[in-house]
Amino acid sequence: MPAWKSFVPTVFPMLRDRKLALILLGVITLLIVLLALGIPGWPCPVLQSLGIPCPGCGLTRATLLLLRGDVRASLTYHAFAPVFLLGFSIIGASALLPERPRQSLIERLITLEQRTGIAFILLTALIFYWLARLLFLNSSFVQLIRG
Repeated sequence: MPAWKSFVPTVFPMLRDRKLALILLGVITLLIVLLALGIPGWPCPVLQSLGIPCPGCGLTRATLLLLRGDVRASLTYHAFAPVFLLGFSIIGASALLPERPRQSLIERLITLEQRTGIAFILLTALIFYWLARLLFLNSSFVQLIRG
């Protein structure tokens, strides 16, 4: 593959650090469990300081709704909930799998990212999705996030 068609993997190499993966898994799990129990997590600092939702606002609620099987409500809160749930599963696998399958998974993910630029594509899509919600659905978007 020519060098200009290769992307520099930036996201999946971080999974090589098992402690980081465990911390991410723990924090995400804690947020989802707290929300499932009706206990709000910490408020979004962007929303609190600037008054506008960040690109990830609503993602925890959307993921919880998706886990409960309410796909329509989940996608109303945040269309990236399925992507987030997949990412959460990947982080969980990279944190909990035994070493040999863990390393194999991580190397395959790094190769995928290098060949496709999937992390860049998803981040770009997330930013465009966020901007579209802010520009075209601003009042309903903010109302949905604030509850």
